[in-house]
Amino acid sequence: MNENKEVLAEVKNLRKSFPVNKGMLWRRRSGAVRAINDVSFNIYKGETLGLIGESGCGKTTLSRIMMGLTDATEGEVLYKGQQVGAGAPSAFRKEVQMIFQDPYSSLDPRMNIRRIIEEPMRIHTKLSARQKLDRILFILEKIGLDEDALERFPHEFSGGQRQRIGIARALVLQPELLICDEPVSALDMSVQAQILNLFKQLQQEMKLTYLFISHDMSVVKHVSDRVMVMYLGRIMELAPKRKLFGNTLHPYTSALMSAIPLPNPELRRARTLLEGDLPSPLNPPAGCPFQTRCPKAQAVCRTRMPALQEAEKDHFVACHLYSGEAGA
Repeated sequence: MNENKEVLAEVKNLRKSFPVNKGMLWRRRSGAVRAINDVSFNIYKGETLGLIGESGCGKTTLSRIMMGLTDATEGEVLYKGQQVGAGAPSAFRKEVQMIFQDPYSSLDPRMNIRRIIEEPMRIHTKLSARQKLDRILFILEKIGLDEDALERFPHEFSGGQRQRIGIARALVLQPELLICDEPVSALDMSVQAQILNLFKQLQQEMKLTYLFISHDMSVVKHVSDRVMVMYLGRIMELAPKRKLFGNTLHPYTSALMSAIPLPNPELRRARTLLEGDLPSPLNPPAGCPFQTRCPKAQAVCRTRMPALQEAEKDHFVACHLYSGEAGA
């Protein structure tokens, strides 16, 4: 499926640990939180790669590393073949933009909307004042806001309108890749639908590529071409949307699927209820990180981490049920 597609971004064997210190006077390292643990994947030009997992699985840390806002402990991120880091070049900053989860705290309350949207162009372009205004008005039309919004401030808008402003700020530099970190989780359901439809419309019109992060499986199903499932800093399953939803392989993905609400209140779906809480990334379990909650865990799961492998064409899963080691 992906042989002829252009790779826009690559993540290779990425690891990120945060040191944990103890002591009030003498700060001594007592351990490390392993937020990302050996993650590798590609993002293809023009696609939407959905990333889903519970809170604390490493989704936001991964997005910040891909943006060059946080350095990786090991591994690398490549954009168009060039390594990404804290000193990423200006061209990367223009072509890769991020839409944040909270549409209010990500906007400067002291700036009006014109200044908020114009600021990236002041930093990264040499456009004239007229050219900047023309581009702002063009983007405003795309996101469905009127020109009279330019002199107003963020607190004067609803949550959905503020998220549209955040989208406008990200689009004004005409990027190729948008990293969307839970961009609709803080919005009402009716507003979510509007923003999701806006994302799809803008992708077609502006030929955008998305990494779309969410904890809501139904949202990921609506917007994604491929879906990647993370748990405790690792990829559990990665597949095209139709394959993932049509033939779920990993028990964790199955549990997430069973939590999707059905639109018909008379229908009932068999629920897979996970026992216990997400383990601490400070002290993850041995073997497969999901084995402490997995209803199908076996002896090998408690001692050996399964590799992410291709169980069927373009469908990757990290589970001993498909590694030939089940029952060991």
